[in-house]
Amino acid sequence: MGLLISQLFTTPTADPKLEACLVSDAAHITPGAHGEHVKKIQTALNQLSRGPGRENFNLDIDGSYGPKTAAAVKAYKNHPSRRILQPWQTSADDIVGKRTIKSLDTEMDILENESPAQDRFVSTTLAGAPHDHSKCPIGGFRQGPNGTVSFQVNHFGTPVNPKGGGRKINLGGEGETKYLGFEDFLPNFFPGPVRPLTSSLPDQCASDICLRDAPISKDGSLEKGKKEIMRIAQPGCRLTFCGDVARFRLSLLSLGTVIEHIVMADPRFPGTNSEALVIRMP
Repeated sequence: MGLLISQLFTTPTADPKLEACLVSDAAHITPGAHGEHVKKIQTALNQLSRGPGRENFNLDIDGSYGPKTAAAVKAYKNHPSRRILQPWQTSADDIVGKRTIKSLDTEMDILENESPAQDRFVSTTLAGAPHDHSKCPIGGFRQGPNGTVSFQVNHFGTPVNPKGGGRKINLGGEGETKYLGFEDFLPNFFPGPVRPLTSSLPDQCASDICLRDAPISKDGSLEKGKKEIMRIAQPGCRLTFCGDVARFRLSLLSLGTVIEHIVMADPRFPGTNSEALVIRMP
């Protein structure tokens, strides 16, 4: 089994020159190179640069590692979210080496597995709805067929189509829903990143509330946690919960009407399932 994981780099079979680049300094890919492996690098650079406010390289997929491709490689490596530099460098070079091909491969794998923004409410993948992953906070992980890869926070079990119209609140969040406009809050102080308390929120301000791997609890009380959710929720608020549904099922069902119920394979922990409920509050 090869080490690459993205469809681009492994379909129909893993590209041997890209596989070698991943493990050998001598196999680094440099300006002047030609071939199908260069076409795949150009394709990845184009796809990962598309979108408003992004580089939009628009490379010709000609398999020729010329000046335009070299400039795109440098810009990709110099991006503030990557900074793929040697310890002595202040600016990236135009060589595709081990870290560059790993970064391209990981980002392409995430892009290929994004949850489509259709009439559904919960992300069944680690990538969430389509967005610029380079802007996500660092600290999560991405599970590929060859093991865990450090990367931005993952979005499994989080909302993909928030209702909108009010504030979007993630209880216990650590930035995994920021790309959708959610704000992280805590019902009470808890170890981890510093987040404001829900007590600072006005009544009936939230059109969307989500919890992922966080309990419905305030000051250790399930009842207080439920009341706090009800306090900040607008009429018709959409609550997305992915976690220990069995433990909180009765409380969740008492908050409103189930509009989606999913049991899905959890890619964060291979061989396990997670359960999610989406509730429309009255």
